[in-house]
Amino acid sequence: MTIKALNGGKLLCLMAAVAGVMTLGSCNKDDDDPEPEPAPVVPVDSTPKKIVYPDQFTFRLNNSTPDSLKDTIKANTLLENGVNSDSISVDVVLRNKTMVDPASVSFTVSNTFLGKINVSNNASITDSIYSITFPAIEGSYALSINGKARNFTVVSTGKTSSANRNLSNSIIAKLDSVNKYFYGIEFVPFEKTELTSTVAHLKGAGKFVTLTDEEYNKYLTSALSYVKGDIEDKLATEGKSLLPLKDVKHFVYIANENAIICNIIDFAGAEVAGSDLTMTVTY
Repeated sequence: MTIKALNGGKLLCLMAAVAGVMTLGSCNKDDDDPEPEPAPVVPVDSTPKKIVYPDQFTFRLNNSTPDSLKDTIKANTLLENGVNSDSISVDVVLRNKTMVDPASVSFTVSNTFLGKINVSNNASITDSIYSITFPAIEGSYALSINGKARNFTVVSTGKTSSANRNLSNSIIAKLDSVNKYFYGIEFVPFEKTELTSTVAHLKGAGKFVTLTDEEYNKYLTSALSYVKGDIEDKLATEGKSLLPLKDVKHFVYIANENAIICNIIDFAGAEVAGSDLTMTVTY
């Protein structure tokens, strides 16, 4: 194959033609490539985020600095000279603009010497805040507010047995034909039929012993061990599981190795139909 020499003009024309073909070929290739897809548009949620704050459950021991309510609270639960050594305060603050519904509040303590009773003294409710102060008594506590429940126990830090605690905590118990049970005691109101009548009385699995004014006043601030020892002879000779309420003012009820002292403060009479019984219970 013979390549003839080209003069300058013809060579330039040939080079230009080749360059043109290359340029056109390059452009045609770019036109065939697919266009990149645009990034997807992510919608922005403009709804304000609702922040839910947790409710606060705290406790104070003898008005100390508030602390989170614990499962177990250690306190001096023994009584000295008729006075509780420690007191406990529980404060609940409902958040998120929630108000306390008084009808929903339930606060109870359960133990061997009380059974299960409501804890109600010194409670206060202000808008979203519930607060209560109560003596440091050993037991299991259950608190429910607006359907939210918390349970905790109070245990003794003392080395002395609970049998040596003084019987000086008092509550008011009102018994009638509907609410007739307290600490295993049943109140039976006066009932009369055409043939017979039954005087109002108390009955239970434990033992009742009536007390004189002197005995009652002595026992009010005495240790449980002293009361049980002092009344031992009476239990053997006078103790009974049924106590007619005619001419009865004070009595002690002993069950499950524990004791409560009762003082009847409002009672129309053992032979009055429909009469309710209200008594102070010291434990």
